[in-house]
Amino acid sequence: MVALVRRRRSPDNRLSSELVADYGRWKFLDEQSGLTASGIYARLVPAEEIAFVGRPENRPGIIAELRRHATRGPWEKVGAWQYAREFLDAADDTQDLIDGGLLAARDMRVTNLRIHLSIVDTARYKELTGGPVPDDGFFGPPVFDSPHGPTRQFYFDEAVATAAARRPSRVPAAPGVEPGPVDDAVRALWDFGQLVHRGPVLSARHPAFESTVVGPAVAAARDVDHQRFADLVLAKITTPGALSYNVWSALGAARFIEEYLDPTVVHGTAYSTLLGAGLACALHAGDLDRTFPAEILTPRAAARLRELRGR
Repeated sequence: MVALVRRRRSPDNRLSSELVADYGRWKFLDEQSGLTASGIYARLVPAEEIAFVGRPENRPGIIAELRRHATRGPWEKVGAWQYAREFLDAADDTQDLIDGGLLAARDMRVTNLRIHLSIVDTARYKELTGGPVPDDGFFGPPVFDSPHGPTRQFYFDEAVATAAARRPSRVPAAPGVEPGPVDDAVRALWDFGQLVHRGPVLSARHPAFESTVVGPAVAAARDVDHQRFADLVLAKITTPGALSYNVWSALGAARFIEEYLDPTVVHGTAYSTLLGAGLACALHAGDLDRTFPAEILTPRAAARLRELRGR
């Protein structure tokens, strides 16, 4: 019988170009890459002697290997840059890997690159390119003006499609019944505002179900006077210095009033004030069609927006 002997990989041939590219996609795009940390690190196990132990004698081999893979394409360049940053000390021998990844990100036309670079990489990008880091104001995953990744419009379309499929249900009211504390409701309405206007992918906590997000507000509004509830929410959100007073709280509260409470509440001061404040904040910050699509607004909110823009 012939004995089968498992041959160890050469210390300078432990990574594949595919793995380096996938590592770059995962580090840069995170969950939008379709890859997971556990999956990526499981594939890095053959390189753990180099990557995690970091023996000095292995350094030239892994750097040479990363350089070789980086010649294959932009994502390999991004992967080599990210690998060097995570597993290798920054030094003269890794600077070309870092520079190559930064220039690859530039060439892939990542339009919100600034928020995805560290301070040191931001400074180096400016040195390399002689210009500012691209920043189109979109807060979220990297977005591309090229076929290398999703565009901002992709996320906007996802949000609009999700919003169109929503089926909110009215909460039962009890006129004259005083609501309890609304603190938990207001906190929930911040998340709700993000969820409805940006969609679940771009929401801060990636909620799975709207009912879970809006649950505290529904509980606080159930079987109480809805106009009084709206007044209390308005007072809490607009309290001077309140951290909750921003576009998501105001728009989230207005949307909740419009879709979940008794239909007559939209004719009250609370709804009008919250909607106007939320839209004014969005206009002042330049959020409309930059952070979330104006298309996502209800007809009532869209009409109010036209009034504000007409002034």
